[in-house]
Amino acid sequence: MSTAYSNDVISSQRADETVAIPANWRTRQFAILGFIALVALWFAAVGWHSPQTESGNGDNFSIFDLAGFLVLGGVVWLTTPATWTIAATTFQEAIRRRWMTALLGFALVMLAISTFFTWMQPGEEQKFLRDFGVGFTVIMTLIVAIFLGVALIPPEIERRTIFTILSKPVTRIEFLLGKYLGLCSVLLLNIVLMSFMFLVSYALFVIRQEHGLGQALLADNQGVSKLGLVFDLVNLTKALGLQFGLVAVMGAVSLAISQIMANMTSIISCFVIYFIGQSASYWEHLAGGMGNTGPVLSAPVRAIVNTVYFVLPRLDRFDVRERLVSDLPIQLNYIVKADSSGAIYIAALLALAYFVFGDREF
Repeated sequence: MSTAYSNDVISSQRADETVAIPANWRTRQFAILGFIALVALWFAAVGWHSPQTESGNGDNFSIFDLAGFLVLGGVVWLTTPATWTIAATTFQEAIRRRWMTALLGFALVMLAISTFFTWMQPGEEQKFLRDFGVGFTVIMTLIVAIFLGVALIPPEIERRTIFTILSKPVTRIEFLLGKYLGLCSVLLLNIVLMSFMFLVSYALFVIRQEHGLGQALLADNQGVSKLGLVFDLVNLTKALGLQFGLVAVMGAVSLAISQIMANMTSIISCFVIYFIGQSASYWEHLAGGMGNTGPVLSAPVRAIVNTVYFVLPRLDRFDVRERLVSDLPIQLNYIVKADSSGAIYIAALLALAYFVFGDREF
């Protein structure tokens, strides 16, 4: 099935190489950029502090924490009407895929009946539910990110529809960014639907176990919901929202690798990168090369480990299930720091994909 794009797409590049963006589009971009700048200023001033009621473990500030805002601003500036059209078309085509519908339907059913599996951990039912719900949502969305990400651009080249698309007033960076934004839209839809189903199932379970909504809302340090249902739902929402950063990184990984490797090799490589990225803290410890009695790695091996650690995505920063099962709050400043590091990695991956894609002859 060929991809159809509008003939009157407005691009940032015309035949005469001049920029042609509608004034009202630029106005909206400046408004969004102004809002991003205000949020960045707030975070640099006071936002990096934890609330008094939360742990202060993440209370430190680095200039790199603002990199995520810069990357987000760059994406907003580069998103033209042509980019938006390609993203919308990519989204529409993706949700029509039968395997996508089947996978989402299966995930929603499993999350809806997740409370039936609490017998596997008697006495710790709510902790099991939190861990299962977040973990299952991540795995299902990860599958979409990888399998859909590696199948966005290569089929366009194989079907030769890429010639038709690039013959229109669409630049390669607009095409690539549009594909990625379309992928992120699909991932966001999956995260939202799965999260809603899980949160409803969790809330009903807690209300039933606490024998009523009023009792479930109490923070009495006992019962199923020790800190109250509202605290649990807010904490779970933060955790699930943080997972979108993880799958967005993996979406960029799959899109970049698909420009270099064959389809099946790309899929396997993406899963390998995911599992290694989840153990990035171990690689950080190994990169130190020190034991209790001195160095445990030779200098050449330590250099290799350092290189691997440097190029790894820090996916472990997005995993906060340990705090969920321990009834510890997830700090907003920690979410910003994790998403900022992910944004840097996404920018590097999209730049790599663009350099490879831009060198191809179409």
